[in-house]
Amino acid sequence: MRWMIRLLAWLFALSGMGLIAGCSSLQTLPSLPQTDRNFQDNILIQGRFSVAYEQNNRPQSVQGRFQWQQQGQRIDIDLMSPLGQTMAKMAITPNLATIQQTGKEIKSAPNIAELTEQTLGWSLPVAGMRGWLQGFNLNSTNQRQIARPNENDQFDTEGWQIRYVSWQQNSVSVYPKRIDLTRTSPQLHQLSLRIIIDQWEPQ
Repeated sequence: MRWMIRLLAWLFALSGMGLIAGCSSLQTLPSLPQTDRNFQDNILIQGRFSVAYEQNNRPQSVQGRFQWQQQGQRIDIDLMSPLGQTMAKMAITPNLATIQQTGKEIKSAPNIAELTEQTLGWSLPVAGMRGWLQGFNLNSTNQRQIARPNENDQFDTEGWQIRYVSWQQNSVSVYPKRIDLTRTSPQLHQLSLRIIIDQWEPQ
């Protein structure tokens, strides 16, 4: 009976993730041009996120908005509630990551994925997302692979499955609209992260 309760709770958490997709009026755009994209070292990305994870053997879920400001090797991330209140502010450089939650002291660690696991209860794979948000992945030889519209591309890397669900375009480029990330490492708790990009501005 206990396992059934946990399963139902987990499915309920995942259903919350479906709401963020439903409210976004997502549409897989047909016939998007198969143009090459250039990786942007400096970029501002804004959008929404929904995460389902397990903490203390209980399913949890969080939804909100995010801002990703990337300048070279430095990344600043703001996580906000659906109503815009700041939940956490992060700063990541190659050697140090810091996070500050509202009303709490700043915490730091060399690895942002471990730091978010400790503070938020779920891991944010920033190192991988640096490429994934732009539709790129590093293969085993550290070469960038490019995901393309209309090919339903997905990658399995670093213990994560990355699936590009839909795309969008502006006057310059084609870029991801919705990305689903699922942690596949059997040593860690299951985690599903859905990202919807609303604003994309190379700096």
